[in-house]
Amino acid sequence: MPEGHTVHRLAAEHLRMFGGRRVAASSPQGRFAEGAAWLDGRVLVVGDAHGKHLLLGFDDERVLHVHLGIYGKYVFGAGPAPEPVGA
Repeated sequence: MPEGHTVHRLAAEHLRMFGGRRVAASSPQGRFAEGAAWLDGRVLVVGDAHGKHLLLGFDDERVLHVHLGIYGKYVFGAGPAPEPVGA
């Protein structure tokens, strides 16, 4: 189960990797297409954590709220994204 310190580390890592940069959001499986379009092209300016809640703020005051739940994990990787897996 992810604990609060994990989420604080994720907030810092998002800022280190993406802070001040325009994001390219997509939804390979299509389940998050509307949300991806809502974020696509925005600049990440804030990475914050409140308990187990990761909050990523963008230049136009939009905020992405992520909660990893009981079994959630977040992985950063280089290179092309893996092929989508059906649900």
